[in-house]
Amino acid sequence: MRLRAITVQRFKNIVNPQRIEIEDDVTGIVGKNESGKTTVLKAFHRLNPANGLDLKFDVVTEYPRWRLARDRRSEDLDKVQPIVAEFELEAADVEEISQHLSAHPPAGTTCYAARDYANQLTIWLDLSLAKTLEAAADEASVAEEDREELLGSDSIDAAKAFARERVKQIKEAEPLRAKALAAFATGVANFSYLRSHALAQDARDVLIEIVPKSFYFSSYGLLPGECDLTELVKKIKASKALNDRERTVVALLAHAGEEPEDFMDADYDSRKAELQAASVDLSEHVFEYWKQNPDLEVIFDTDNLVVGKHDNGGDIVHRILKIEIRDGRHGGVQTNFATRSTGFQWFFSFFAAFSEYQSSDDPIIVLLDEPGTSLHGEAQKDFVRFVFEELGASKQTVYTTHSQFMIDPSRYEKLRAVHDRATRKDPNLGVMITRINLSADRETVLPVESALGYSISQHLFLGAGQHLALEGSSDFVYLQRLTEHFSLKQKMGLDPRLAMIPVGGADNMPAFVALLGRRLKVSALIDGARTGSKIDRVKAAAKSNGVPETSIVACSQVDGVPANADVEDMFAIEDYLRLYNWTFDTNLAESDLAATGEPILRKLELLRGKFDHALVAHQLTQRRVEFFATVNAVTIARFEKLFEILNSTVIV
Repeated sequence: MRLRAITVQRFKNIVNPQRIEIEDDVTGIVGKNESGKTTVLKAFHRLNPANGLDLKFDVVTEYPRWRLARDRRSEDLDKVQPIVAEFELEAADVEEISQHLSAHPPAGTTCYAARDYANQLTIWLDLSLAKTLEAAADEASVAEEDREELLGSDSIDAAKAFARERVKQIKEAEPLRAKALAAFATGVANFSYLRSHALAQDARDVLIEIVPKSFYFSSYGLLPGECDLTELVKKIKASKALNDRERTVVALLAHAGEEPEDFMDADYDSRKAELQAASVDLSEHVFEYWKQNPDLEVIFDTDNLVVGKHDNGGDIVHRILKIEIRDGRHGGVQTNFATRSTGFQWFFSFFAAFSEYQSSDDPIIVLLDEPGTSLHGEAQKDFVRFVFEELGASKQTVYTTHSQFMIDPSRYEKLRAVHDRATRKDPNLGVMITRINLSADRETVLPVESALGYSISQHLFLGAGQHLALEGSSDFVYLQRLTEHFSLKQKMGLDPRLAMIPVGGADNMPAFVALLGRRLKVSALIDGARTGSKIDRVKAAAKSNGVPETSIVACSQVDGVPANADVEDMFAIEDYLRLYNWTFDTNLAESDLAATGEPILRKLELLRGKFDHALVAHQLTQRRVEFFATVNAVTIARFEKLFEILNSTVIV
């Protein structure tokens, strides 16, 4: 199964249902401190945990406090489901569950899993009514002329009634057609589990078995410098709940093929050798991504510590696991693991905790709560690289952050933003979770802005080929998405040697060209209402700093657009209106606009007032497949010409 979305509701500061779409590889959740990021992960972790099996929902402490007494009077809060997850069935899942169902699950069937405050796990399969009826019609080979009315039924019972009535009408004249309808009327009941959500116990058991578990890790799970194995064994034998650190120790021992109890016997020295071998294996993996000090070595040892006296006067001795670090960079000094940088502790502890799941074929969803906050910025970038290149490639991963270094700006569409809108006067506003919108409240998207800024500075000062200065983020999005589309169609989009940099508005363009033109290769794309005067200013800055005049490009150089064209005018009017209508839920047509030669942005502002251009650009990111499926040839031709002009500015 693949996780496709989760919905969190009435849990801590999340009041109203918040549905979060989950990416196929990595999903990042950003937001301010105390906004509700951790709340999302903790709610999902309790659905089907791989670690922390003792964690339970508690309606008294976790239901929104200000509503607890009031809501208890009107409903049974134990039945409230704080977490609901949606899973896509894969081929192996369908094969496994089909033998326990009355009919094969059709394509598009979604598996839902939910846990309530009574900690009961509920699981069911769902498919829209239209697709359910279509699947039954396909199985019965219903004739095409009967399908439109049949599939338009508002319930399974209504569809059966229609089929039976139609059989009476045509059974003499068209027996084969009537036979198919009769088969539908009988067979559609086999698909009713998709609408009633009622499953036999054996089917539920199979689904529960194959629903992915979730592995949660936070800073609370750091390995300790020392661990009392004697006490740990006692807790495990007594089935007592382990804390996060103890669970990480158990995972570390499991990676060595050992259990805490194994170190209690007389052969513990050989156990220690196994543990050291596991440490070497983990360290090799860690140092693929830990670049801050590769000369560290993790050392394990055990010691016997007297912790008290027996009644007969004998010593009470406990076996202590000691974790130490040897620093080859500083003369091989050996120090307690807990005294090293918190960043390294976090890095190594995560690999230790996750090691038992890393090679598992069982589906595991990784939940990382504020990973690497104690890491240096460069180390955080190393960890993000690990998350995307290795972890997300094999396990769906969801992580939270408020750090700019834990964000890959080239993948911002994989981010979700958590906005806490609650106020002292109205706490019911609660939390809202959306896709990233760079025009949202600045505090929430600050990490994304900072990541973009850092990426820009790296381009500027470390070099990334020739730079293409753009006025704003919407220009960046349009050129990026069209280049992606052209690449899929085996066409040339923007030359990869041009590194796009939004400079924050037309007024910044001359200074940008002047500053960088002295030592870097620079091109610029100019658009907007004052194109003529802007080009003059930018060209003057370019000339005085050795930048060729041909490197300054105006959108108006493309045929068929206004003299003061914006990048948005590269779109055929119907195409841009499609994006605009999606953004603002309108239904404008070209006939609604003034029949003038002005740019499309000016026409829309005259009709409906000023609007955030970036919002429209982000629709192209979110709905690009749908958009390009019916894109106008004029749009393609104009962008093709614009790319041709921009690419001609590349200096070899």
